[in-house]
Amino acid sequence: MIGDIPIVSFDTSTHNQLVKDAPRAEIVLAALKSGLSFRFVSLSIDEMVATADPAKRAALFTCCARIQDGLSECIYPHNELIKRMVVEHHKNPAAFNWKTVDVKAREYERAIRNRELVSNEELSAEQRADLKTRSREYEGMWAGLNPELKEVFKRHGEAPPPTFREVVARLQTEGSLIWNMGKLLYDRAAGTDAREATIREFMEICPPFRAMVYAILLSWYDRAVRDEKGEKFEAGRNDMFMAMHLPYCDKFVSAEKYGEQERCLREVAFVAGLETEILSYDDFCDSFLVTA
Repeated sequence: MIGDIPIVSFDTSTHNQLVKDAPRAEIVLAALKSGLSFRFVSLSIDEMVATADPAKRAALFTCCARIQDGLSECIYPHNELIKRMVVEHHKNPAAFNWKTVDVKAREYERAIRNRELVSNEELSAEQRADLKTRSREYEGMWAGLNPELKEVFKRHGEAPPPTFREVVARLQTEGSLIWNMGKLLYDRAAGTDAREATIREFMEICPPFRAMVYAILLSWYDRAVRDEKGEKFEAGRNDMFMAMHLPYCDKFVSAEKYGEQERCLREVAFVAGLETEILSYDDFCDSFLVTA
């Protein structure tokens, strides 16, 4: 456990489900105020802002405001987390401790309380368009790689690795894609040209960054590497980027309809060595019903 009080975070799908699930929602909201702490994920806030229906958007933020009645805080989305982590490490690697980096998104917390994010239709439309664009760009990164990698495997007389864990095991060597992905994220944030040794060290001591790299790598495996016999990991960009928030909570709850995000995040948590428990919304609710 991170601290004395268990910390819970929700994916956007869970916030949506709470609004729909009135009877059980009351049990969940009461439980969050009784012996639990809640961490809002700013990427979820961004997705709620992008909700097109004003009434549904208002209901979502009404529910968020009720959660704020208990012990809660909000942390920045993945891009700002990466920037803050990398900058602090780059300034003083020897003194770096990811747990002491200030990632609290106070402006998000104020906006929930003040209802600033509910009635701004222009902001909602901009956020909706931005999220769609970024999702398309993310999928587009992998689109051209699959034929190229198929040809590479064919030339070497090999089949693509059937599991993601086998890929991770193969990529522990010097100069592999893991460290190159990490370097791309690190250099962009720090404005530097980091050595592989620096990336290896940083990934070892910074679980949020490590989780993010493995989440991107999981998408790469699913879209660009695996064949029809390989494991499928089809969660989208935002669902995968929630991985960076896993080290900040003890329980992460997803209500994604087919359980794909839950399965993908569990895989990331395993390969990244995270202790976070990833739960379905139903299992999370049932834990209160059983112990009530």
